[in-house]
Amino acid sequence: MKQRAMLAALLVRPGLAATSAELVDWVWGADDDLPKNPKGALHLYSSRLRQVLENLPDQVELIVANGTYRLDVDRKTIDYFQFKARLERARDLARRGDHQQALDSVRNAFAVWRHQRPLDDLRSDLAEAWRRRAVVNVQVPALDLLCGEYLVLGECDAVLAELDDFAFDLFAHPALLKRRLEALHRLSRTGEATELFLQAHKAFRSDFDDVCARDLREFHERLSEHGVAPVQPPAAPVGVLMPRQLPPDVRSFVGHDAAFAALDEVAVRPCVALIDGTGGVGKTAFVVHWAHTRTERFPGGVLFADMQGFSNGSIVDAGIVVDGFLQALGVPPDRIANLEHRAARLQSLLSGRDVLAVLDNVRNTNHVQSLLPLLSSCVVLVTSRSHLSGLAARLAVHRVPIRPLESNDARRLLLESIGDGRRDRRELTELANVCDGLPLVLKVLANHIAARPAVLLSAFLRQFEDRSLLDLGALGDAGPYGPKAVFTQSLRALNPEVGFVFRMIGLHPGPDVTVSVAAALTALPLRRVEAALDALVEANLLQQSGALDRFRFHDLLREFAVALNEDPAERAAVERRMVDFYLRTAENADVRVFSTLVRVPTPDGAEKVGALRFSDEESAQRWCVSERHNVLAVVRFAAEAGYGKHAAQIPQLVGQTLVRRGRLDDALTLLHAGLAAQDEDEIPVLQHSIGFTYLQRQQYGLAEHFVHAAHIGFARRGYEKGIAGCLHTGARILVETGNLALGIDSHERALAAVRRIDEPGLETAFLFRAGEAYQRSMDYARAASYYGQALALAREQQDADAEAKVLYLFGSLSFVRERTAEARDYVTAALAKQAQLYSIGDAGRSCVLLAEIELDAKRFREAKWTARTALRLCVRTGDLLGEATALHVLGRVLRLRPPLDGAIEAFERARAIFVDLLNRERAARISVELEELQVDPGMPGTRCGSPVIERDWRIL
Repeated sequence: MKQRAMLAALLVRPGLAATSAELVDWVWGADDDLPKNPKGALHLYSSRLRQVLENLPDQVELIVANGTYRLDVDRKTIDYFQFKARLERARDLARRGDHQQALDSVRNAFAVWRHQRPLDDLRSDLAEAWRRRAVVNVQVPALDLLCGEYLVLGECDAVLAELDDFAFDLFAHPALLKRRLEALHRLSRTGEATELFLQAHKAFRSDFDDVCARDLREFHERLSEHGVAPVQPPAAPVGVLMPRQLPPDVRSFVGHDAAFAALDEVAVRPCVALIDGTGGVGKTAFVVHWAHTRTERFPGGVLFADMQGFSNGSIVDAGIVVDGFLQALGVPPDRIANLEHRAARLQSLLSGRDVLAVLDNVRNTNHVQSLLPLLSSCVVLVTSRSHLSGLAARLAVHRVPIRPLESNDARRLLLESIGDGRRDRRELTELANVCDGLPLVLKVLANHIAARPAVLLSAFLRQFEDRSLLDLGALGDAGPYGPKAVFTQSLRALNPEVGFVFRMIGLHPGPDVTVSVAAALTALPLRRVEAALDALVEANLLQQSGALDRFRFHDLLREFAVALNEDPAERAAVERRMVDFYLRTAENADVRVFSTLVRVPTPDGAEKVGALRFSDEESAQRWCVSERHNVLAVVRFAAEAGYGKHAAQIPQLVGQTLVRRGRLDDALTLLHAGLAAQDEDEIPVLQHSIGFTYLQRQQYGLAEHFVHAAHIGFARRGYEKGIAGCLHTGARILVETGNLALGIDSHERALAAVRRIDEPGLETAFLFRAGEAYQRSMDYARAASYYGQALALAREQQDADAEAKVLYLFGSLSFVRERTAEARDYVTAALAKQAQLYSIGDAGRSCVLLAEIELDAKRFREAKWTARTALRLCVRTGDLLGEATALHVLGRVLRLRPPLDGAIEAFERARAIFVDLLNRERAARISVELEELQVDPGMPGTRCGSPVIERDWRIL
């Protein structure tokens, strides 16, 4: 088989040499076991192939030289190239007007390749990529030509028959869709044509493909008027990632055979299955184990979201789940500003794919009712402590209850964990009964017993008869026993300091807790806190949360930990330390990220409480991003617990860093939470921050609303700095919405206001933003004057960040004025300063501009290298416009010489981003460039890296 695969790989591009690395990745798929010596295997196969090829009637020679392999063979003897040759002859005949001969020629081409699967011996990812490109770039255009010739000759029924025979998804191939519409119109089947058009137009709009939707509408209107319309070549589709979001499988799983059978029966087609049961009964473990053992049923992937419905902190809302699922499918959610549009994109991506979606730990029906319609094509598993009766009333829900383990299964789970040496059936049964059949409690108890191998089981039973435990009571009907008794015994066996840490971190409202936060809560040294947390993990009282310094509770254990905090004064002190820790750490991060801006005032009375300090901007930004969900939970807690100042100020300190990192949705959620907690008499800084964030998301109506509200609030208080800021942000909104004259006027008023209050730091920013507005209006002299003033101020204040921004803008101005060398010098100088500041986002934008400059100067090697660098940086910071522009530049460089796979991939990725950003003009321009690349699919690159981006660039 591998020998045939090697031959097929060489036949793809006859006469061209392939390296050993290319052939290895071509012949062996990602799931194949590579031989110990792949190069030796290839050499052996080549020897055997030469013997076979010598006996062929046509002269075929396999040449091995310098570690490369080349097949010298006449292309006319290979069926794929025969297909292409006949196809080219058909196109030439059609251009000359000989449509009958063209039709015969394209029919002859399809006699060579119609429904066969090309390179069927090859199962590698590269072969699959080649097959996809062969279909999209060769077979689909050939079918389009065939249908076009039938239409010219009036054989409309044959068009419908051919399209039905091939059964391509017409919505994925707009050219073929148009052929079908035209055939239906010519056959006077206008009702069917209109219905098909409406379905396709709705699908394109739902998928945010406004370019295709508009083009299809115009095509249909021309058909309705004239019955005939020209067809454009199809656009190549962009692939979707296969998500694998399942948590690790449980180590020991017993019982629930009937529940497994019931779920197996219903999960053979899209459905909603509700897995309900009491806390700690093992619902999540059941679902995760079921999914791990049935992954082959879901080739489209597995999506998983912990909804945190019964945690002490804030529940996870539908918007966060949508964004997480889009990210897993390879679509950065911030490309699509509107939540409803993101939801529609998710539904479109999942349509027609065999995907499993798990919504774990759901609180009630309202928690998921907006998500389920988006997942209608999936098998959806919902776990909850609630029966979710409202859900069952709306949908045909299959209920799979998870009940406590039967006595035999509970005893078996205990025995597997504590070892075979303790087999006393009666005592094991009694210990299992103590746990109410709850797997979580059984595992905690098993860990407690396994750590004491010399103690008899009867002694543990006597421990649970100790009436001193009754003050805690039981969760279920276990009388004097129950989960709380088991947890208490586990804690009593640990160091008292470990138990103290357990109690304190239970008061944290977020989804997980870091070592540094735990140290702030407990007021203990970090080293002792780390030891305590490790001991809790060892005792199964705490779980690692995907990172060495992050830990999380099971909901049942969190409830237990919270109940242990009975001293109101101690609890209040812990909560105060927690909110002070987040406030001071957020302040330190803000100082590091925005070192030259005016500081957000914070209360003098807030304690230091071991707040984190950051050595550089990157570490400060990383903390804001990794802690964003905890920060939101703490802000909401602070608002409810009476810490209003903290609740209003933390979002201001963290929010703009999230904006800089492209986490616009998280920033808005946090800022709105702070706004809800803010007193009416507070200065409206949050409204202005929210408006600025909506400006970044290009939601200009909402941006204007909040900036206007902030402006009124600042004016009432006579707060001139705020008024100037609102004028400035309002000016940017006007410029972005095309009101250049009004925008420039507002910029000038903002500049006058900031000069009255003598804020040179703000004046610098106001100057270069005003310069941008003048540059857009093509008043290049005024733009240069404002940039010059901003540069002088930045240098006077030693503001390296602002200086770098102005140098970049000088570079962009020189570039539009066609002063290429001058533009290169400015941007290179900006990059040097941005590198010193570790300003990744600004450096990414500078590299994008520099790549465009180098391409314009025909310095192609430099343009390619700089575009790749720009791409890495923009992906890292979430700069989608920069990422798309860098891809576009890279595609224009890569198309200059074959192979063109890299150019095609770059253009496809760039077009997808511009479509998501609603930049129709750029998307349409790239579509034209893609249409010009009518080339052989060729051999894809090796597995070690894409021709465009590296595998790990999106691992942030």
